[in-house]
Amino acid sequence: PAPRVRGRPAMALRAAALLAALLPALVGGAGHLSLGFPQHWSASCAEKGILVWPCDLSYVQKRVMVIGAEQHDGEQAAIKFHRGCARILLVSRNSSALEHVVEHVLLAKPLAGVCPQRIKPVVATAVGDIRNKTFAWELTHVALKELGGPVSFSYNFEMI
Repeated sequence: PAPRVRGRPAMALRAAALLAALLPALVGGAGHLSLGFPQHWSASCAEKGILVWPCDLSYVQKRVMVIGAEQHDGEQAAIKFHRGCARILLVSRNSSALEHVVEHVLLAKPLAGVCPQRIKPVVATAVGDIRNKTFAWELTHVALKELGGPVSFSYNFEMI
């Protein structure tokens, strides 16, 4: 039989084995989430795994504002939030591009079993420039009226 290692070397060995086991999940993100969200958003889901806890459940009925929804990453994030049964406020400076994004978001159905019974995700829109203080205040009103309360999360893809 092999000699038993004790103390600090044994702890280092166990840590190395654990890191080697988790490395694929850390590098690849959290399955279905890593494709639509930036890598650092899915890092907290890596330890959960897609079979144990779909991270889409983290956004059920949350109120989310996506600024710059017409940007590719903004649209992909909005789709993921919609699939996670969130209430989304999509904001853009371009009304025609925003209409296109809303069509894509509504085509993506929420994942089975994510939304509670009789609950559907909400998609609201607002067109304007976030740099305009009046428009920023109006967004608060839109969120309260359309989403049912203040936003829980706000993501800016316009790089302003």
